[in-house]
Order: sequence, then C-alpha cells, then structure tokens
Amino acid sequence: MNIRRLERQETLDALHLVWDVFAQDVAPLYTPEGVASFQDFIRYPNIERKMQTEGLALFGAFEGSQLLGVGGILPTGHIALLFVRREYQHRGIGKAILLEMCSFAVQTYRVSKFTVNASPGAVDAYRHMGMHDTAPEQNAGGMRYIPMEMWAASVPLKKKRGKGVYIAAGVGAACLVLAVVAGAAISRELRYVAENGVDEYMQDGSQWGDDGSSIEDWYDEFYGGYGQAEDGQEESGIDAIPEYVDEDCGYDVTEDNYIYTADNTSSTTIQFEVYYPQVDGLDAEVQEKVNTALQDCALDSVDKLYLSPSDEMKEKVLGEEYPVLASFVEYKVTYQSRSLLSVVFQDYSYEGSENDYHVALRCVNVNLQDGTLYEVKDIVNLDDSFVGQWAQVMRDEADDDTFLSELSAEDMKDVLGGDTKDGVYTPEFFVDEDGLEIGLSFRYPADSQDDRGYAWVTAPFDFDEIGPFASDSGFWALVQ
Repeated sequence: MNIRRLERQETLDALHLVWDVFAQDVAPLYTPEGVASFQDFIRYPNIERKMQTEGLALFGAFEGSQLLGVGGILPTGHIALLFVRREYQHRGIGKAILLEMCSFAVQTYRVSKFTVNASPGAVDAYRHMGMHDTAPEQNAGGMRYIPMEMWAASVPLKKKRGKGVYIAAGVGAACLVLAVVAGAAISRELRYVAENGVDEYMQDGSQWGDDGSSIEDWYDEFYGGYGQAEDGQEESGIDAIPEYVDEDCGYDVTEDNYIYTADNTSSTTIQFEVYYPQVDGLDAEVQEKVNTALQDCALDSVDKLYLSPSDEMKEKVLGEEYPVLASFVEYKVTYQSRSLLSVVFQDYSYEGSENDYHVALRCVNVNLQDGTLYEVKDIVNLDDSFVGQWAQVMRDEADDDTFLSELSAEDMKDVLGGDTKDGVYTPEFFVDEDGLEIGLSFRYPADSQDDRGYAWVTAPFDFDEIGPFASDSGFWALVQ
C-alpha cells in the first residue's frame, strides 16, 4: 500500500470515493440538512479552490492504481476528511492515512495539535488512533459530531533529512504518555489512563484496533520503527548509522533493560522502558567501568525523573493535575572493536509535566582497555579552523545556512567543550563504519526563535577529513 499526497487530476476520483462512503456510513446519522451541508463542502470547485490556495492537503491510499481511502487536512491541523472504501475498512488504512497527514502537517504547517469533528460511528476508531474527546456530541446544521483532538508528539515523523538529523515532533505535547510496544515508543493519551486506570489501559492496548489488531501490528504496519526505511525512503536517525562490528573482538555484547510501570494509585503516570547494551569477557575491573557507563547513560532520564529527582522536579510533579514521568530509550552499537565501543542512545521522555516532551541523543565512547570515556573536547582541537568546518557541515546536514546562527564561533567552542548554555546544547559524538559524527542534542526554551525543530543534529567526518583537527588523545590509536 502506498500513501501519498494527491495530484490535482486525482481530486475528482477522490471526492467520488468520499461521497460514496459518506452516503453509506455517515449520511444515515445526519438530517437531510446535514447531508446537504456535507455535499456542498465536498463540491469539486470548493475543494479545488482550497487545494490551489494551500488551504487543504488531500492524501490517498493506493493498492497499485486503485484508490482505497482518502484523507484531507487543513493548515490548522484539522482533519477535514477521512474515508475508506467499505470493503477495505477495518484493515488499518484509515490509521495509516491519518499518520501520513499528521506527519506532513507537523513538518509543513508546524502544527502542535490535530482536531477532528468525528461522526458518532467513527469515534471509537479515532480513539484508537490516539484522538480523545474534548466535548459531548454536538449538532451543527444537522451534522452530528464529537469534537476530538490529538497532540503532535503522538505522531512519529517519517521525513528526516539525513542520518545525522532527528526532527522533534511537537515538543510540548499535552495529555499524552509514552506507551512502549514492540521495541518503539508510541505516545498514548494521558487522560484515558488517569480516568480508566493503567490496568484497563494495558488490557485495551493489547487488542485495540478497530479490526482487532494489536498495537504491535499497528506500529509495525504503519511506521515500521523510528527511522526505518519505508516505501523506498532512506533510513534516518540512529537506524541509518552504518555500524562497524568486529566479529572477532574477543567479548560479547548482550542487552539489559530497566522496565517499570507504576500501578494506578494516583494521578501520576510513571512508565519507563529503557534498553542498553552490556559487555561480557573483558578484564573484570574494566568491564565494570564500561557497563556502569552504559547503564548510567541509558538511565539518565530515569535517574533525573524518578530515582534521584531534584526538589524542583518534585515540586513540578506536585503542581501538575496529571503528572507524567516517562522515558523510552533505544540504542545502537555503532562501533565495536577490540579496543573501542561506541554506542548511541535515543531517549523519548516526558519530564514531570504533560507539556514537557523531549527527544535526546546521548553517546558513550569508551576505551575497552582501561575504561576511559571520551567527550568531544577530548578528541579534537577546538580551534577556529575546526569550529568553522564543523559549523558548515552541521548547516549542510540541516539544509539551513542560518542554522546555529545564534552562536558565535567562541560560543561554539564553549558548547563543544561542555558548556551547555543553560542546558540548551549538549555536545555528543559517535564512531561508525564511515568515520565519526560530532554534533549537538538540543533543548531550546519554549517558543525560542532559534528552535528549528531538531532534537539533534550531527556532522559526519570520515577519518581523513577529521585528521587535521585530531587532538593528541590516545583515542585515535583505537580507531586506526
């Protein structure tokens, strides 16, 4: 199945499908006045005018050349249309169209919330897609509907420019909690948990599709995992990093995890699912250092939010009506040799408030001979020459010549040296098959004009390119 934005010449066929499905499934619930109002809305001249002025984006789901379903979204994030041929309903096609439209709208229109006026018969389906009711049933002009909404952080983005770029979807999402299934994070609706309880939520989550499918089936079918290639698209994010693994490195890498979900004893939702690698077969003292570093990096959010919260975090949770503490961490071993292990972690977290959603990159680069950990400032000379080259590669990766323009050259040196500028910039690097990447994980203040929507960006260098900037650190002997 292929889902894409419709061309102008495909509009008429799409509207015929919309009307046919509406007449069968929705019209019986409307008064004649309501049916006439909808029919007027989907008249070809009206829709064409909206499309020409970018007031409406239409999407279609195709099997070969056959159009199976149609969706339409406004620049405000309002879902204006979502219809699937009756014979193809209950197969998840509507969910797939919705995700495609929402991903498009986050990146094109920069919306933070999606809304829909759901017909009574479609409410359950929209709930399963992540929408939640915002008001009782309404009646306007003979059209019955239930207002619903969904925040943008529940939508995984598919379009990311390169392997060294990860776009943060809708930072600042409300009413959501991370539900972790099938090795990936899917945002779920916080108020449902608060009102119905974690047990019911978990039970519902195992068989939640309107076609009886599981949430795992939905995730695999309609996203396939963060950053994975789909329909010929290039991989991006940590999945796109080309790993180097020495099969004869002399030690084993296994997986461990920290998984915890609080019971339903208060309005606070707590959910952690953190995965991280561990090594076995090294010198005992070095092995302990390495494994501790890997575990600590993976559990950074868990420690900050739950295991060792600050007084500020405690006060933040107490001040929230529906507090949420959640973290899902995935990882990738990008470089594994006898002497060096490089691991990247990607953390999706809610940090006390339902309005405080973040995606962060963290890296561990560790010497397997003595347990030494390396940071950016350890491996390159942070002089004008390097910073100028690095900044240009970062801008090339972001495809934006003004990216990081808020920082002077001296500021960049400070940031790469470990000055986070009040937590906005965190320097990271990792080694992979092609060389190494040096970049930043971002956490801009709300409504910052400097925020381009990226969670992290890294600049790639092959070993020849980085050579002139290399420090005299023993790190470089480990990758020769």
